[in-house]
Amino acid sequence: MKCRRLAAILMAAAMTVGTLAGCSQGQAAGQEDNPYGIDEFVMVLIPGEETEKSVQLRDNMAEEMSEAIGIPVTTYRATDYSAAVEAMRTGQAHLALLGPFSYVTARERAGAECLVVQATSGESGYQSYIVARSDSDIESLADLEGKTFAFVDPESTSGNVIPTDEIINEFPEKELTFDDVHAEGKFFASAMYAGSHPASIQAVVQGNVDAGAVTNTTYENQIEAGNVNEEDLKVIWESPVIPGSPLAIQKDLPQELKDKVKEFLLAYDDAEYFGDPNSRYIEANDEDYDYLEELKDKYGLTD
Repeated sequence: MKCRRLAAILMAAAMTVGTLAGCSQGQAAGQEDNPYGIDEFVMVLIPGEETEKSVQLRDNMAEEMSEAIGIPVTTYRATDYSAAVEAMRTGQAHLALLGPFSYVTARERAGAECLVVQATSGESGYQSYIVARSDSDIESLADLEGKTFAFVDPESTSGNVIPTDEIINEFPEKELTFDDVHAEGKFFASAMYAGSHPASIQAVVQGNVDAGAVTNTTYENQIEAGNVNEEDLKVIWESPVIPGSPLAIQKDLPQELKDKVKEFLLAYDDAEYFGDPNSRYIEANDEDYDYLEELKDKYGLTD
């Protein structure tokens, strides 16, 4: 009985060794064809406006990128900013379109390295708006106290961090903390996270909140798409220009792969994809995002 048991163990061990050897040979063959060590290149997008056309344009770009870098490229949209950062941190995504503030988090937690940012006529950046219904009595930041408000997402630059900082600075005598601005009854009667910029502006339009934060590009796009009537809303505050949302890559990927991706993005010129014939990707400057890191440290912001 002992001999039979030993023979069975030896046979199983031999099969295991053979299987592992076969896997190693297969991996070695794959590595020879693909020097980057990954089977596919995954790009994750932040929550935002999604249409059938935008999905098709995104897929077209991924297909062209795949041809340029020599491995399949796939894309998907994250449920929120934190999920996009986590996907990079765990290696489930190699390239991510991030908001400026979520990029600061990603470079700290996920080893992200900004590559490019979209620019129009060579100028990148955008603004944060606070909007209210046209028929409301809200005309300025001073009128927001005691009202209901929609932020976008905890990691949203224009939909949370910048407008919160502005409200705190507007009322120094109140000595508000970052948490106070989001807590019920501390400044607003109540505040919520809408989850996306379109959802935030719709919360205002539908009267679910008195005012809300939204990026200027979403404000303009929602009006152009007919989802919002411009006469129904008013902009009561707008921020200075914020550095644009960068496409960031995992910095520990092979340099050859990073260079190919960057070269492709800088050369990409599909006017439909960018939504403007004068828009292109330009090289991003990592230092442009340092002041957002200062805000992160100032308020002790963490996920």
